[in-house]
Amino acid sequence: MVEKKLITLVCAIGILACGACFLPTLPDRQPPPPPLPRLALAGLQSIRVSVTNTSESHHLDPNDLALAVTKSINELTKETGVSAYDQRYAADAVLEIHVVSESSKPFPSGNKGVIFQVTISATLTRKEGDVMWRETNAAYPIACSFAPADSPNVWNEASVRNWVMSALGQRLVHRMANTP
Repeated sequence: MVEKKLITLVCAIGILACGACFLPTLPDRQPPPPPLPRLALAGLQSIRVSVTNTSESHHLDPNDLALAVTKSINELTKETGVSAYDQRYAADAVLEIHVVSESSKPFPSGNKGVIFQVTISATLTRKEGDVMWRETNAAYPIACSFAPADSPNVWNEASVRNWVMSALGQRLVHRMANTP
């Protein structure tokens, strides 16, 4: 019985010595990286979103796209302190979005899905007229793996259109919010 206790004690000391003494040194903890530069939204509490579609195809409904962009801005309200509203309400600033073109093509290499290409121009302007942010003819490629690539009416499917508008709204707001 004493022998078993001694063997157990020696094994425990050996395990602790090997495990504790021969471990590599722990890396120094780095502070988190600084936050991404944000658009100066100082003084803004609200943004009115206005969308027009001047593309030849008119696949995206301006009201539905405005709603998707408004939703994306409002998802960041806790972080930015800025809320968004549709075009019926007055606000501290106006985000005007113009859909310039819309197109789609199947995934390359025969993979299932469609790549939607939406080109927009957008301007965020304070009610005093100061332009806070602008991009012109910006291309937004949006991949949709569940869209039927062989369908000639892929834009007519509500689930696909909603996916494209949601992704477009999120990307646009991300670019706007993270542009110094």
